[in-house]
Formats: sequence, C-alpha cells, structure tokens
Amino acid sequence: MVSVAAESGSLEITADIPSVPVYIDNEYAGLSPVHVSEILEGYHLIRASPEGFFSQTQNISVEAGELTYVSFSFLNSDKIPMPALVRIGECVGTPEPSDLDGTAYDIIRLPDGSLMAYYSGWEEGIMCMESTDGISWERMSEPCLGVPTRGSVFRTEPWVFALPDGTYRMVFRQTVGHQHSLYLGTSQDGISFSGEEQIPIDGEDTQGNSGYPSVPTGITYDDGTVRMYYSIPGSGIKSAISDDMGISWKKEDGIRIRYGTDPAVMILPDGRTGIFYVDTTPKSKGQRIFFSLSEDGLNFSGLPVQVLETMEPGVWLMDPEIISEDDTTYLYFSVMGMEGMQHHTLPGTLRSVIDMGCLSRQVS
Repeated sequence: MVSVAAESGSLEITADIPSVPVYIDNEYAGLSPVHVSEILEGYHLIRASPEGFFSQTQNISVEAGELTYVSFSFLNSDKIPMPALVRIGECVGTPEPSDLDGTAYDIIRLPDGSLMAYYSGWEEGIMCMESTDGISWERMSEPCLGVPTRGSVFRTEPWVFALPDGTYRMVFRQTVGHQHSLYLGTSQDGISFSGEEQIPIDGEDTQGNSGYPSVPTGITYDDGTVRMYYSIPGSGIKSAISDDMGISWKKEDGIRIRYGTDPAVMILPDGRTGIFYVDTTPKSKGQRIFFSLSEDGLNFSGLPVQVLETMEPGVWLMDPEIISEDDTTYLYFSVMGMEGMQHHTLPGTLRSVIDMGCLSRQVS
C-alpha cells in the first residue's frame, strides 16, 4: 500500500455514523473518520463495516499527489431499499440500483464506448437499452429483433457477440407453443438484427418442451473459436463449441456446473475462464450467486466462491452479467420479489464492483 511520495496520494474516509471500522484492500486502516496518506496510485477497494449494518464497499481511483474523499452512508432513508444481500468474503462492492429494465439481459460494449443491453421483450421480441455510465439506460423505441407473429412467437434470453469484421451475432431462445429452439441473428451495427435461423447443437436435443438449452452466453478466443455455455433445466450448465463464429455448434461432453443456471463468463488476464452462475440446489434455489474458475473452460471442479446471497424469503437472484471497463469489473444482477424497485412485476437490477483478484484467490 505504501509507495514513494511521487507515486502516491491520500484518502479521507468518512461515514454518517461514528467510529466505523475501515479497511483498504482488506487491511485495517482505523475507525472513521480516517485520513491515510501514501496510498499507491491506482484502484483500491475501500470497505466500511459497522456493527449492526451490512458492509459497504467502494472501488476508488487514487491519483498521485491528490486527496481523494470517500464517504459512506448507512442512515440515508432516501435510498431504494435493498434486500438482505450478504457478501461472502470481501470481493463484492455495495450494490447500487441501475434502471436497466427487462429480464434475461446481455450487455456488450460498442466501439464508441457506450453500453448496449439486450433483453427479453417477449411479445415484442428482443428489446435494447443504451447507456454511457451503466446506471442510467435509455430504451430504444423499436426492438433490436422483432417477432414475425406477435403473441404466438416469443424471443428471449439473448446473447450477443462481436465478429472480427465488426459485425455482430445474436443467439437467442425462441418459443412457439411448447417448443423451444435456439436461433441465430446477425447485425451490422449491434442494434438492428435480422436473418434469424435455427441453430442445432450437434449431439444436443435443441428442440422440445423439456431439457432444452436456455440462457446462452459465451466467450470468443483469439483463434476465432467460440464457446457457448447454456443451461439445461434439471441438469445444469453445459457447453458447445463453434469454429465458424457461431453458425454451427458441437456439444462438449459432460456438465460444466451441476445445479447451476444463468451463466455469465469471462476470460481472466491469466487465460483462465471465470463463470458466475445462479445456484439451483433445492436448499437455496435462486438465492445464491456463485463464482468458479477453470483452466480450460471445461473443468470447473474446484470449490466455488459464494458471491451473493439473499436471506429474505421470496427474494430471488437472477441474470448475472459481467462487463469490464479499464481495470474495473462490474457484476449486474436482477432481484425479484422486493418492493420499491422499478415495478412490482419485473425484477430490479443492481450493479456491484467485483474485485476479481480477490475472487480468484479465494477459488485458488
């Protein structure tokens, strides 16, 4: 934490209740108010943990020669009420509300730096919202991918990825009656998609009324190979591989995460694959989000880390999604069953800063 003066700044940390224990990068710094000098330039995780309250965490950028003010509020009644989210370890920042609407969303960053979110519009098709800060979102007036027949064809659970030539592909689930299938659409700009065609997964039953692939997501490797992760109800998270940028797929043997759904995946700087997912064990179905690591993207056999848990009856966690900006990683997730957020029928969306180094160390 300590560095030469030319490379360090300082922090002034306060809270709206007295004598709150404060930690900087998991090292105890004192009771609030706290002034700490010679803090290494760059990002630092600041945590305040008063007795009787949930801990709050902020990811702070410190500049050399500058004093950075950090304030924690535990008594502000104007904030939207949060469910009882319990952070396991110290890897997750305090959740903040985002007005991202809809369910089963996917987020990508466009070339201009803005964020585009794709989510289920059901009768309307796949809807889109755009944001510059990840908190305030503006809904587009028209679907990014409409439906051929409103009311009888439903499109949901989009996953969008960019191709080397700057175009985009969207994998999504289409429902007609009791039949569920995966489809693929294309776009020149990441906003308007068309040309949708059904995509079978070689070796997998991709059409039916049970055991169908759902909530697809994936990662693209440097050699152009694309790996898709998807959930099979009652089984867990499985995977398929494509060597033609998503046109055709081949199922990979085995189950990646048993008793998991809603996967969100990323490639870490060291080349390992990280996966966030919702727990579906009978004990706590839908109330916990876990994180696990794999050396090869297939074997996630290590002990996972519990990231978030809700202890309130009837409150569910869903739709984890990961997006990175510079050295900061954000986890978006939806909460269903709590009042005071957006609507009573749709889930509310929260966003937390994730300390990936912390998570990786815990898994390791």
